[in-house]
Amino acid sequence: MLTFSPDPDKAEQEMHAIIFYLTTFGYIDGDFDATEKSFVRAYIRKLVVHRAETAMADADPAFRSEIIEKFTAHFHEVFEGIDSRIQELFAEPVQKDEDPSAFVHTKLKVRCFEIFQSFDRAGQEQLMATIDELLLADGHAHPAELKFRAELAALLSTEVDLELVDDEDAVAHVRVEPPRRYAATGENHPFFVPAEFHYSADRKKILEQAGRDRDLIDRVLGILEKQRAHGKGKLAGKTNVGEIPSGESFLDGFTYVTRPVPKRAYELIVLGDLHGCYSVLKATLIQSRFFEKVTAFQRDPTSVPEPKLVLLGDYIDRGLFSLNGVLRTVLQLFATAPDHVVALRGNHEYYVEYNGNVYGGVKPAESINTLKPHLPLDVFRHYAHLFERLPNTLLFDRFVFVHGGIPRDRLLKERWRDLSSLNDVELRFQMMWSDPSRVDVVPAELQEKSARFPFGKLQLRAFLQRMGCHTLVRGHEKVNAGFERTYDDEHAQLFTLFSAGGRDNNDLPLDSSYRSVTPMALTLLLDPDGNGTITPWAPDYRAYNDPQRNGFFQAPPEIAHRRD
Repeated sequence: MLTFSPDPDKAEQEMHAIIFYLTTFGYIDGDFDATEKSFVRAYIRKLVVHRAETAMADADPAFRSEIIEKFTAHFHEVFEGIDSRIQELFAEPVQKDEDPSAFVHTKLKVRCFEIFQSFDRAGQEQLMATIDELLLADGHAHPAELKFRAELAALLSTEVDLELVDDEDAVAHVRVEPPRRYAATGENHPFFVPAEFHYSADRKKILEQAGRDRDLIDRVLGILEKQRAHGKGKLAGKTNVGEIPSGESFLDGFTYVTRPVPKRAYELIVLGDLHGCYSVLKATLIQSRFFEKVTAFQRDPTSVPEPKLVLLGDYIDRGLFSLNGVLRTVLQLFATAPDHVVALRGNHEYYVEYNGNVYGGVKPAESINTLKPHLPLDVFRHYAHLFERLPNTLLFDRFVFVHGGIPRDRLLKERWRDLSSLNDVELRFQMMWSDPSRVDVVPAELQEKSARFPFGKLQLRAFLQRMGCHTLVRGHEKVNAGFERTYDDEHAQLFTLFSAGGRDNNDLPLDSSYRSVTPMALTLLLDPDGNGTITPWAPDYRAYNDPQRNGFFQAPPEIAHRRD
């Protein structure tokens, strides 16, 4: 049995690692049933008894028994928390044809790999020996468990192949403020009112509603194509954002670029995944006074910061107001102020047509599943075309804004030439799906296991260095705090922003797992000298769950929300 460190903090880390491995192997060989969970609880108790008898050999038996009971209860709670988080993974979005179990197993493997990397070599060897003991603790080793153990061992011996360089121009000068709560305004704004209506269950009326939405889509597509015509080819041959002249702002293919005008200040209001949480979007725009700031800048661009609203994708699914709430409003915002709104594509903005039918490209896809019985396929083909034309990336100064993360190492080596490679269809697709890991490098073999794949801190740094950038801001991943400083390195910062959620947010179904999230927005201020300040803050969604301020709550929906 594992010999625990005399350092209490290290011993706690070791216990968490073993409990995670116990839970992981419970899921790897199939359903983690009540019998297996009882075995895990019993094994945890054995570990606690072993640790207490080793560390407290001379202690009073009654006192030792008290300590054993206390820490057994504590680590049983740790186990329940780990088990609950793993169960939540089965509800995470995956590609339409992907087995959710394959995604979960990949996530578990990544976490096991991260845990191994957090130990020194001696600790890794001891941990591996403990795993071998665990495999046989119930009398037999399941083939899936043995395969999983062998794959872990192989990952630990993988050679790292990354080229890193020092680039003083790509060093972050960014201050991150503590999360903030701004005072609620309780205001409404006339911009929102015309769009706040439910889809009708009446066939004629819903077709009229869908027709107006399609007209809006066509306006947006027309603006995007004009922007593309202006920026076409401007990234070709550019290997570093520093090669793009200051003051340039354009859309080349699927990549927005803004190189700040010298001595001009900028204010970026950023939202991560909204997933039908219309009240969060509305609260953010009103509390940040986005409309007033755009008007002030258009009146006098020399005296106020240039405002931009940056949306990181995943406007639809999960919440109750997706296509007819969040997405409709985002499109209207872009059509109204295209120089001040950047609407990026998320992995949920992904519809596929197969055998004459249109499907959501993720599971579940509530938006299309809810409306399919009520609208013709051509409506969803129109949405699919819109999604395919949405941009994927914003390069703002030395910051990168994207929905998910970075591409796989293998594809980067095959296809990267210059900044125009950001428009490559496969690279763009992978950047909608990837997630950061806690390790420095995730082996290529592990990246290939799932469409939603991991990357490490040094892999991010190498990717950013290709472009002369230092910071990546992304959404995609549910973080309960709403904002997470995932990597904190002057050469490779990464922030995860999640804007859907709220424990009492009526934009969400009652059983939504997003109710554990505190939805957050983010403000990036760039001063005239190029120094940045990032401030995460919580929009007051509750004010816009009110029928006096939100037309969606003035009457119940006519069409029931459907998962399948």
